[in-house]
Amino acid sequence: MRYGEFLELHDSMPEPMNVLVLGVGGNVSQGILKALAIGRIPCRVVAACTHPRSFGLYTVDRAYVSPPADAAHFTEWVLETCRKERIHAVMSGVEPVLASLAREASRIRAETGAIAVVSSSECLAIGDDKLTTCQWLEREGLAFPDYAEASDTSAVEALVHRCGFPLVAKPRSGKGSSGLILVRNAADLTYARAQVGCVIEEYLGTPAQEYTVGCFNDRDGKVRGALVLHRELQNGTTYRAEAGLFPEVRAEALRIAERLRPLGPSNMQMRIHRGRAVCFEINVRFSGTTPIRARLGFNDVEAALDHFVLGRPAVDLPLIERGIALRYWNEAYPGESAVHRMEAECGLNDADAATVIETYGMHSL
Repeated sequence: MRYGEFLELHDSMPEPMNVLVLGVGGNVSQGILKALAIGRIPCRVVAACTHPRSFGLYTVDRAYVSPPADAAHFTEWVLETCRKERIHAVMSGVEPVLASLAREASRIRAETGAIAVVSSSECLAIGDDKLTTCQWLEREGLAFPDYAEASDTSAVEALVHRCGFPLVAKPRSGKGSSGLILVRNAADLTYARAQVGCVIEEYLGTPAQEYTVGCFNDRDGKVRGALVLHRELQNGTTYRAEAGLFPEVRAEALRIAERLRPLGPSNMQMRIHRGRAVCFEINVRFSGTTPIRARLGFNDVEAALDHFVLGRPAVDLPLIERGIALRYWNEAYPGESAVHRMEAECGLNDADAATVIETYGMHSL
């Protein structure tokens, strides 16, 4: 099926799909909501988050306060919600939630019919641990940042000998730039090594040479598309982005996705280093730039629903050659009665929300 036929098919779908999106207080799950809103597949969106004042709860058809992913009853809550809301698909951009869904995906499907769009636990583990990411890239013969586990004295000394300063220290688990330390000298290195659970890596390129690439694999592991964004960061999040072909970056991302074989979405963060695209982080999930890609015509959320949930043949997502995205802060004003009801009853219908979203700068798209 061609991509144009895929879009025409969904223009005529009579019944909405019930989609549960978890963790809608975070920017990635909010991006999933945006991609669903502009997609061609009609959806009834149910959202959940652990905090009753999470923005995403006040923008959907039905909302719930959920237990945290590490709660003993989290899976039972998901099962109950899927049955109650007749959910067809479960999505999230939150790592602990995805880890839980990966472990329980078969049970969720068997007991409710809902399909969790999530890769295997083994695949998630490659991206969740930054030391494991480096080791996997090296083992697969792909470009990787030189690295050492912070607690391994001899490995760290060898890394300093090979690369010199500056280096970068980062938590093995985490996202964005949280916990990142620029190691400029021996004193910084001593401080970084005192942090628990860190990996030390060579410093790649410059911030002006940073890219993020969204890829999509079908159920057979075949890569069905990649969109490259040259980006600027603010507080670890893409702030300005420009889409382009960037062939060397795209080619490296495709090589990674071909070997990783995730179920659906993945995201590779790279810099150009000594003339070569080098990946320093893999997110085996939808990423923070999901809504940007969707608006530019690369809607991997929609593709996931079509392929994994509706069971239709996979299509190649379009090759996006240009596009510029600028991000800014915005405000929402949910009705007080809606917030109080969410806090008291842990649930809300869209008719009760009465949310006002600031329209400054908004033009018809």
